[in-house]
Amino acid sequence: MDPIKILIFCAVFALLIFLGRLLSASAEVHAHELPHDGASTTSTPAILADEHQEPGEVLTGAEVGLPFTLPPVRQDEKGRFNRPYYSNYYFAKTDLVRGPADPDSFCDELFLVAQDPGSDHTWEAKYVVVTPAGLQKLMSDEQFASVYFDDPVVIVAHWDLALILRTVIEEDLKRYGSSAAQVTQT
Repeated sequence: MDPIKILIFCAVFALLIFLGRLLSASAEVHAHELPHDGASTTSTPAILADEHQEPGEVLTGAEVGLPFTLPPVRQDEKGRFNRPYYSNYYFAKTDLVRGPADPDSFCDELFLVAQDPGSDHTWEAKYVVVTPAGLQKLMSDEQFASVYFDDPVVIVAHWDLALILRTVIEEDLKRYGSSAAQVTQT
């Protein structure tokens, strides 16, 4: 084989690898770059965030924080953790600070980003959050005779971010296998 052809091939291959990493890194968010959920937060940061929010800017849960306190992450004698880290949450369409246009009638998807403390494995769970009036509106607007959701559904009477998150996280903790890790009101 011709050494020049091998050298050119290696240079082109390295360039493609470099370009691929460069393009993928621009859309990547690493868990260590997100705020840690261990700090106690209240609904005050959401109010303060709204005052500084630019028009059209949408905040995520990593910026707003949780409206309640979670127990600290602990490892038991068998090496299992009581809960994952919750690094972010957000709705597909609804602004966390402003809420939906009609707090009594909405339907949206909530995404909860979690990380296993032992393996640093990160996953994103999706939930459908809906009010009875929002479900009725969805069915009327789309002329659905029935609705089937692939994702877990949380039905609330009206927009209450703390209640929605508490419900979702408590169910997530049950699936995680932690009965001792319960959220507390702050």
